[in-house]
Amino acid sequence: MLEIDFSKGTNSFVTATEIINDYLRKLDSFSDKYKINAHSKFRSSFLEEISSYLFKDNKYIKNENLGIFNKGIYTGMKIDSNMNIRIIKKDVDFCIGKKCKIKVNDAYVGEIIIPVVAVEVKTYLDGTMFGEVQHSSKQIKNSTPNAKTYVLMETNDVGIDKIIAARYDNVINEMFVLRYDKKADIVPDVLEDYYKEITSSIESIDAKDTVTVPGRLINIEKNS
Repeated sequence: MLEIDFSKGTNSFVTATEIINDYLRKLDSFSDKYKINAHSKFRSSFLEEISSYLFKDNKYIKNENLGIFNKGIYTGMKIDSNMNIRIIKKDVDFCIGKKCKIKVNDAYVGEIIIPVVAVEVKTYLDGTMFGEVQHSSKQIKNSTPNAKTYVLMETNDVGIDKIIAARYDNVINEMFVLRYDKKADIVPDVLEDYYKEITSSIESIDAKDTVTVPGRLINIEKNS
């Protein structure tokens, strides 16, 4: 997958999913043979790695303006009992963000990673896990309002009502389901759609901060 140029379109995602599906079959066979527990994250850790391959050639990452992270993502600040400012951080499965140093009143507080895109990766997602993902996404957006949050999963077990409600609360920007069920292969079209969505979110931070009238002021991309 390191040799694949995902900017070249659909064929590259077909090739990638063939590699991924073949590897997952071998991974499952290995897990069954050695009785590896599902809670070990043995399988999900590979899914997390997929995003690193997909965006390795993104221009913002290659020129080191942004980086790929999964630990210590900024989610806010607080004042402790000694009146010192403490940075609140959390781990996510995959994040594209900007590492920077922060000062308050000219005093160095620490280094933070400001998320541009944060992705939770799941082998499957049920109702309880969905609530946890929503809470995590809300933490990120409360601290960094222009960050985009996503879920990448193999299969979905969240009820229809919860999914429909999530379309209106704006906590999660999108959820991508890679396969129909546990026995089906990962679909290349979904992987490509995920790639395009994340790439668009990264590139949108480079958009000009302008206000033009007459016209829309919030969803400005819909202005004609």
